[in-house]
Amino acid sequence: MDSASLRRSGAAFDRPATTQAAASESGPPICALPLPQQIADHLGHLIMNGDCSPGSRLKEEKFAEHYQVSRGPVREAFRILERSGFVEIVPRHGARVRVFDPADLAGLFSVRGALLGLAARQAIEQAAPDLVDRLAAQVTRLSRSAEAMDITPLEHARLSQETQEVIICSSGNRPLIRMLEELKSRALWRMAWHETPLDFTSRARRQQSARLWGDMLRAIETGDAESAERIGRLLLEASRDHMLSAMAAQRCHAVAESEDAAPVRRPARRRSAAVARATDVAMAEAD
Repeated sequence: MDSASLRRSGAAFDRPATTQAAASESGPPICALPLPQQIADHLGHLIMNGDCSPGSRLKEEKFAEHYQVSRGPVREAFRILERSGFVEIVPRHGARVRVFDPADLAGLFSVRGALLGLAARQAIEQAAPDLVDRLAAQVTRLSRSAEAMDITPLEHARLSQETQEVIICSSGNRPLIRMLEELKSRALWRMAWHETPLDFTSRARRQQSARLWGDMLRAIETGDAESAERIGRLLLEASRDHMLSAMAAQRCHAVAESEDAAPVRRPARRRSAAVARATDVAMAEAD
C-alpha cells in the first residue's frame, strides 16, 4: 500500500462521506488524518490481526518501502503506536510489537474500576433526570442476555460497556470521561477482546454481572453514592479476575498441547557385544 492509497483508504482512515459533504457546505473541507496517523492505524490493524506477532521487530526501512514514504512518517507512526500500547521502542534496538502482559491487563482493569466508581458517585451528585430510566433499560438487556444466552460473549461485553458509558457520561466530569475513553482505546484493552473470549462465556458469569448492575441501579435510585462507587469497582474487578483466570487456563492448555505434540524420544539401543566387536574390528582395519 503506497502513501496515496493510505490517503484514499476509505472507512479505515477517512471521515464518512456524509461528514465530508456537510463540511464542504458549511466551511472548508475537513482534512484527512496526517500520514503518520494513517500508517499507525494500518499497522495497529495488522498487529490486532496477528500479522505482526508479539515481540517481533518493526523495521523502519521495511515499512517505509512498503508504504512508499520516507522513514520519518514511519518513525512517527511507531511513536503513536507506542503511546497507544501497541509497540515498545527499545533504545538502540528500535521498535517491536509489545508482548501481551497479564499483569498490565490487571492494572488496567483496576484503574478503570476506580474511575467507574468515581463516575457513579458523581453521576448521583449530578442527578441527571434520565439516568435511572436509561440505566434500567440497560440492566434489563443484560439480565435477558444472562438468562437467554442468545448473544455472544463479545456482544455481552459491548452491552456492559454501553451501560458503563451511561454512567460515565452522566458524571459531568470531562477529564474523567477523556481518561476512560483513552484507556478504552489502549491496545491492551482491545486485544483482550480481540481473539478468544475471556469473559461472559457462561450463564453464571453473566448472571453475576447482571446482579451487580442491578445493585448499581438500586444504589443510584436511592442516592447511595458510597455503594455506587464500591459496585463500580466490583464490576471491573470481577471482569479482571475472570479474564486472568481464563488466560491462565489458556496458557496451561497451550503447554499441555505442546507437550503432547513433542516427539517421544526413544532410548538408544544398547549394542550387543558381537556388534561392538565387529564394529571395533572394522574400524581397526580401516586405520
